[in-house]
Amino acid sequence: MPFRLLVYMIAIWMDYFKNCDKNVRKQKEFRLPAIMPIVLHNGEKNWTASRNFKEMIAHANVFEDYVVNFKYELVSINELTISKIKNSNTLIDNIFLADKKRTRKEWIDGIPELIRRIREMNKDDFNEWITWFFNVIKVLNEEERNKLIEQLRKGDEKDMCSSFEMLLNKEKADGKAEERAEAVLELLEDIGEPSETLRNYVMEQTDLEVLRKWHKMAARADSIKEFEQAVGLLSM
Repeated sequence: MPFRLLVYMIAIWMDYFKNCDKNVRKQKEFRLPAIMPIVLHNGEKNWTASRNFKEMIAHANVFEDYVVNFKYELVSINELTISKIKNSNTLIDNIFLADKKRTRKEWIDGIPELIRRIREMNKDDFNEWITWFFNVIKVLNEEERNKLIEQLRKGDEKDMCSSFEMLLNKEKADGKAEERAEAVLELLEDIGEPSETLRNYVMEQTDLEVLRKWHKMAARADSIKEFEQAVGLLSM
């Protein structure tokens, strides 16, 4: 994570520098913008990664101030109470509130309040929340996505409860399919190195029954080529 943050920061500075007026950046007073790195942690386990970049550099203590270093702020959703989140109704508050919901019951029970809160936000924040939500929940097709957005705008609680339940069920099924696909690839890795084409082919399969059969095929196959032929995929 510290290294990823460094890459992001450099990308921001590069973009700022390239898009800045040449006459401005030639001036002695020219400065790059300050960046405060913030990591939002929503995992169930405690955060263990280093908070200081120099801890990733070998013998940093020898070179002291000559090595690149920065510290990032960690915001853990697990440490935020629901009551604290509900003190205000900003975009980030409603992202945190939605991210706090871990079970189907929590989602279904909290839909009426969540709808009310996001509809009270201004249009830009509402659209940003929608963008965030669909970047997190990627199991909807375009028609389902548009239907859910329309329901969010209208705030029909009954329809929303039904749609969210459908969404949760679909996400659960996709999660099981992904786990089964990864299990197939693990077996194949014991007999060879699956190509990128084969990996994508397996991971894109969502039918649990098909994946169950592939799992058996992978367990019996003596080579990657044999498995590819069994599933109808020609080696490229």
